Amino acid sequence: MATQQITALIDQLNLQTRLFKNVIADIKDEDAKKQIVPGTNHTAWLAGHTVSTRYGLGSMFGLQVSEPYPEIFGDGKGLQSDIEYPSISELTKNWDSISSQVIGKLNTLTDEDISGPLPFQLPIADNTMKGYLSFIAHHEAYTIGQLGLLRRLNGYPAMSYK
Repeated sequence: MATQQITALIDQLNLQTRLFKNVIADIKDEDAKKQIVPGTNHTAWLAGHTVSTRYGLGSMFGLQVSEPYPEIFGDGKGLQSDIEYPSISELTKNWDSISSQVIGKLNTLTDEDISGPLPFQLPIADNTMKGYLSFIAHHEAYTIGQLGLLRRLNGYPAMSYK
């Protein structure tokens, strides 16, 4: 059972696991790779980045997992205009698996596990593993919001919460 300090964050990640699938549902590849406003990310990049972030979260908490597209998303890489992004189904095919592994791991953490310092500095006040988890949970929600806006701008119906 997870420490009570992160139970709400785990609940948020569970919700976001479902919402991420909903926000990319039925998006066609040609729409996913369309950059609607110059200088902004497209749906394919945001979706792949979200999956990459889950892999990073798993790695930070000790899972032996590898980012499936390090050449595209590794080390915080931004949108690259000179590459052909994989299909949205390819970019997101491991979402359920990595999400299950990460949430399973988080459910085993103790107060001691989440109190340790991060091996790097983030722009957050709480530079602990718990602070990192909070930051990533927020970052995912923010990205899902961006995906929801792109969904509507591409002419799709609003994301379902079901």
